[in-house]
Amino acid sequence: MNAKARGPRPRKALGQHFLVDTGVLADITGAVRVPAGGVLVEVGAGTGQLTAALLAEGHEIVALEIEPRLLAHLRTRFAEADRLRLLEGDARLFDFAEAVPDGRPFGVVGNLPYFAANPIIRHLLEGFPRPHELVVMVQREVARELFAKPGKLSLLGISVQIYAEVERLFDVPPIAFDPAPAVHSTLVRLTVREVPLVPAARNAAFFALVRGAFRNPRKQIHNSLSRMPDGEPEAVPGALAAAGVDPLRRPETLMIEEWLAILDALGPDTLGPGRA
Repeated sequence: MNAKARGPRPRKALGQHFLVDTGVLADITGAVRVPAGGVLVEVGAGTGQLTAALLAEGHEIVALEIEPRLLAHLRTRFAEADRLRLLEGDARLFDFAEAVPDGRPFGVVGNLPYFAANPIIRHLLEGFPRPHELVVMVQREVARELFAKPGKLSLLGISVQIYAEVERLFDVPPIAFDPAPAVHSTLVRLTVREVPLVPAARNAAFFALVRGAFRNPRKQIHNSLSRMPDGEPEAVPGALAAAGVDPLRRPETLMIEEWLAILDALGPDTLGPGRA
């Protein structure tokens, strides 16, 4: 790799680990599926290794980078790239309408910083416009939460699966990065649902219920719900019976549809003032 491509060194204080393995870069590029007539948004372009691979495949790219020194490097490295638009911003807060202002469909790709992966994914899924698909690298343990099935579901898994179907693509060893992190990574594909599993009007009440239950994730569901702040413990047994949920199950075993059934059975006022 020449000096122009190598660019600035990673900053340990920022948790930076640049992906440098050309085989992995090719595999990521091959996994990307851009919707017809759409653009590809790269989150965290870094030194531009993945950017270059994506450009070589003919993609039209909007690359987002938070760090000014890296953005300056990218502008120099890709000064002659006519299918690339570089933007500065924090993907946890960024208005992605600025990246695709004409309303075109878009996909997202990126090697996400470990510390920021969860809020970036949630922001993309919960905001507008929503991408067609995300192909992103995250810490392996986080990936397992994202694609977990009932029995091992966490609050994070539920929060993501409401909006997208999650697929594990492949694991990536530490040696593929510079510097090598202390953990393994996983590339996942999130195919965004046309209609979220939880209607927007019920979102606040749904998450009040689920967050409350997951405060005690290892307890049986009847105990978890009975211990919710501002809840009504006496309503829990009847609600579980009406929803067809065994009170001895644990929160991690419930499907999203079962949480909605419990919410229906409890009613909009059972969570207490301010919780819905």
